[in-house]
Amino acid sequence: MSSKTQKMLSTVLVAILLAVTVIGCSSGNGNSSRNNNSANQGNSGKSEATATPEEKKEIVTIKSIYPGDKPAGTDAVLAKVNEKMAADIGVKLELTFAPWDQYANKITLDAATSNSIDFFWNGSSQLVNYYSQKLLAPIDELMEQHGQAIYENIDSMLFEGMKMDGKLYGIPSTGNSPKANIYQSILYRDDLRMKHNLPVPDSVENFEAFLQGIKDNEPDLVPLTSASVAYILMNQFGPEEYLAGTGSSAGFKINEDGTITVMPTQEMTGLREAAKLVHEWYKKGFIPEDILNIGDVTARLTAGATAVVNGAAMSAADQQNVIANNVKDAVLNNQGFGPEKKYIRSPGGDAIYVTSQTKKGEAVIKFVNWVFSSQENYDLYVYGIEGVNYEIIDERVKMLNEDYVTFPGWMFKNMNLQRFAVGITDDYIEKIKKWDEGAEFSPLMGFNFNPESVKTELAQAQQVFNAYSSTLNSGIVDPETIWPEFTKQMKAAGQDKIIEEAQKQIDEFLASK
Repeated sequence: MSSKTQKMLSTVLVAILLAVTVIGCSSGNGNSSRNNNSANQGNSGKSEATATPEEKKEIVTIKSIYPGDKPAGTDAVLAKVNEKMAADIGVKLELTFAPWDQYANKITLDAATSNSIDFFWNGSSQLVNYYSQKLLAPIDELMEQHGQAIYENIDSMLFEGMKMDGKLYGIPSTGNSPKANIYQSILYRDDLRMKHNLPVPDSVENFEAFLQGIKDNEPDLVPLTSASVAYILMNQFGPEEYLAGTGSSAGFKINEDGTITVMPTQEMTGLREAAKLVHEWYKKGFIPEDILNIGDVTARLTAGATAVVNGAAMSAADQQNVIANNVKDAVLNNQGFGPEKKYIRSPGGDAIYVTSQTKKGEAVIKFVNWVFSSQENYDLYVYGIEGVNYEIIDERVKMLNEDYVTFPGWMFKNMNLQRFAVGITDDYIEKIKKWDEGAEFSPLMGFNFNPESVKTELAQAQQVFNAYSSTLNSGIVDPETIWPEFTKQMKAAGQDKIIEEAQKQIDEFLASK
């Protein structure tokens, strides 16, 4: 997730909301270098499979599109990656890049086109959407044959959340990093908090006090730049969550007896109350008036223009190297706003998908497995060329320039191999390690809504939701003035039929467990 980063974050968050699914970010090795690295970071992980060169054969080139602007150092690093990967496994990688605001549409179009791309990244919550469009290839057999290092570094339970009709359709790429409510999080300037003696933004009240303190003490900074604030805060006001795959038309709550109640989105009390609060913050000047015209909010943060943006569980680790190049002594931190009782509801946020059009699925899995198979491979792919793009200082990574710092290596985020940036505090690392502490697997883990019988209604409901989502979540309008019309249009789109079908499928899923 890496301006993964935050743009990722914005996009994934918006995708989370827009696709309901949620729209938003890995490996290990069995050698002593990796084991020492993990120990020094305080992280434990599964053993890695060491990559072994295969017999010389024809090199297979795989293609993909990555989100964001192409980092200046990409070609040089990929040349090194491809040199080593070709020798090890007979695969090379060819990448193009698409701006964040075009990425979702671009991958959808290209994934449906023959000889275009072989794999792509996006949120795991998009699985149902892509499956219904027949954009994905099943990867069960390929993973069994070529995914040893992947399986060794990602909890097997998480793969259940990437299945449709009993077949595996994606790799939960952030499977060994925080998973519970990862996108209900903010990324903020902790150095400014300490400078002005502001409270840690760990509650709604403290968050507001932090924003007010920034506004009072840092007049040149925008306190909060995010179009997803209501989503981030909604569990502070109610227990409901969006139900993935329902065109953003449905939410659900887990009852005390373990049953699930499905409800219309507009009846999610947490969302409505959070939207009211965020509108008040907008009126106080915490949020910029042009928020809906800002594409990459994370770039605003790392440029020193704002104090808070929407984040993900480990986005401070992803962005610390970026902001260090722009803002002297800046320190980033994350704060989650998930529910009191935490559930792991999905495979972790991100996923890598093999397209249904490709004939190179085997090479794609080999590539992902190669990145996960050793610390050497991971460092080269994620951080670049040692001594050119980065250096290691006391087991922390320091990026030497901006040439590769925004490469979306966060797609392969995994605590077994993750190197935290110079500047990230030990307290932050401990917080990340404990992020999922006390979390339970959701009763809906492994459930994916089958949209076949309500395709028309889903398309209509999604269109309505898209028209209202940004304004509700960004605070630019009073939600009470648009809620009645929002409800009316959602009902007219066929929302009740979607709710009924979702409740039926969930009841059947729970009864089968």
